[in-house]
Amino acid sequence: MPRDELAPPGAPDGATGVAASAPAEPMLRRARLMWEQGQADLKEARRLLRARSYLDSAFFSFQASINALTSVCYLHGEYRPPTHSPLRLVGVLQDYDAHFAGLGPAAEALEAVQELNPYAAERDAEDEQRRSRLYYDHSDSILKSVRGYLKRNRRRFFAP
Repeated sequence: MPRDELAPPGAPDGATGVAASAPAEPMLRRARLMWEQGQADLKEARRLLRARSYLDSAFFSFQASINALTSVCYLHGEYRPPTHSPLRLVGVLQDYDAHFAGLGPAAEALEAVQELNPYAAERDAEDEQRRSRLYYDHSDSILKSVRGYLKRNRRRFFAP
């Protein structure tokens, strides 16, 4: 079945290049808010990483990726994007733009943040540091990719 028949009204079609209409103003506000929060979360993750608060940094990195990906969902009219899973968000977004499929490995790695236990009796500080740095790098790559997507589609979503 062609993408045209499966897509919701106004969704882009990669094969024909049909562009969706601009999102409604409330969705634009939500998208901007989520994008700004994602950037703030990543900044906080970096600060916490430098302060050696590795678990907190990992959780902020995870949240930054979720907020950034959710902002793009809102731009495409996804009123109820999947929450608590960067991998599921990437799955939704790759239907709108194929470049999001390349974020799968980073999103999958970030899923492991949910398994971290801050109350574990034994914690390996070196392992926490290494993993926190890895989570930060994955989140940073997701935000860079979303930033690039927003720049490429500026006219479509933010034109007057």
